[in-house]
Amino acid sequence: MKLKRKGESRAVARARSAAPEIPVELPELPESGIEKNEYYLHVSGTYKLLRLVTAGVLFLFVILMLILRPNDITVSNILYLFRDINVSADGGEAFSGVSYSAEPIQRFSVFRGELLYVTGREVKLFSSTGGLGLSAGISYEDPAVDVSEKYALVYDIGGRTFTLYNSFSELYRETLDYGIVSADMCPTGDFVIVTTGREHRSEVYLYGDDFVRRALYKKADYVSCAALSDDGSRLLLTSFGTENGEYYTDASFYDVGADEVGSSVRIAGEYPLAARATDGGFAVITDACVYMYGTDGALRGSYVHGGGLGTVSVGGGYVLLTCPKNALGSENSVIILDSEAKVCYNAVVGEKIADTALSAHKEAFLLTPGHAVMIDIASGEEMTASVGAGARRIIPVGEGTALICMASSAATASFPHGESTGAP
Repeated sequence: MKLKRKGESRAVARARSAAPEIPVELPELPESGIEKNEYYLHVSGTYKLLRLVTAGVLFLFVILMLILRPNDITVSNILYLFRDINVSADGGEAFSGVSYSAEPIQRFSVFRGELLYVTGREVKLFSSTGGLGLSAGISYEDPAVDVSEKYALVYDIGGRTFTLYNSFSELYRETLDYGIVSADMCPTGDFVIVTTGREHRSEVYLYGDDFVRRALYKKADYVSCAALSDDGSRLLLTSFGTENGEYYTDASFYDVGADEVGSSVRIAGEYPLAARATDGGFAVITDACVYMYGTDGALRGSYVHGGGLGTVSVGGGYVLLTCPKNALGSENSVIILDSEAKVCYNAVVGEKIADTALSAHKEAFLLTPGHAVMIDIASGEEMTASVGAGARRIIPVGEGTALICMASSAATASFPHGESTGAP
């Protein structure tokens, strides 16, 4: 049907109707606008089949285990599967509103950004805002704590039991045959436990991060300290003994997994106080000197402190020593050594020193009865913050920031640009 436009003359309409129609040929389109790729169609079909097969096998496996091994499906085993999960709320470096019961025995550490609080009766983990996460009961006479990014190790010095936790649950507990002397845990989660022994004076148990015992070392001397390298590949044992009426310190270096000692050093007339991994090596502190070794046992340097140590801290590639200058301990020398035992800082503090710590930011912290002091190791600059009476621990939690632990509460002290801010 031909439509005539409004206002169009009859002549024009007749001319338009007489014009020939020009045919337009359209190209023929394939049935599908996308060309089929037989290879990917085959891969897709195979994937769908494998997915169904996997789901079926998993279902059959679960049913089979429920029938054959129902006793092994326990809460503890399920928690083990989630041992590396961190459910802690990351509240940053600022702690406030953290409170706990005052106890005669208290141990403090920071685990996964939260405050780990240990007494002889309980283990608790507090978020930076005071929320309670982990809460577990123990019965330890003299608890001690060591932490890594993976686990928290709590053990009973003189007792026979140790326990490992993540941020929400107990993961593993073991009771050994003899009393625990010391322990150490490296960042990978591997750990070592030192105990006394019957046939040998000391027995040293090495565990992997899966809590499986990997090695047992038996020593004729009394092992006082053990230290694992940061990557868990080397082990240092410091022990003491007597020979010809004179006591000595023995430092033995092992390749983890090897039965025989790799190298050892005997230091006559000195008693071992501490040993820790630091900056790709080990620090050994005796009652007379500080020795810095590589992981291969090669001596990097030594420093004679002369005895009478107050506190010792190792971390961040440094060793911090305090030495009381009088019987009351009201005046103390503060000495910081680098990884070659060279003196980086040496000053006298006219107060008692309750605690010390080193951070990964080249900062040293001192806790005195009324103040927290931060020392910038590179520049030697000292910054001070006021704290309440009775502060027990100082723990670095970030650059220029430390956690001050009191008898029943904890909060941060910050040192921004040399300014002082109060702690609890």
